[in-house]
Amino acid sequence: LLAEGSGAAAVSGILPFTAGGFIYLGTVSVIPEILRNSGAGPALLQLLALLAGVAMMLLIARCE
Repeated sequence: LLAEGSGAAAVSGILPFTAGGFIYLGTVSVIPEILRNSGAGPALLQLLALLAGVAMMLLIARCE
């Protein structure tokens, strides 16, 4: 509702903070759980998959 009357500049300034908040909350809750419940090998594989997902999002955002 707040962004409805705002210009594109205001919305483009808010979106990175919102996305960063979601990424932060996701990683803060996921990474300790991964490290606690699995060995070093599976944890490393899951962390690499997480980083690959973030890299794909950055690639899509860059190409858009």
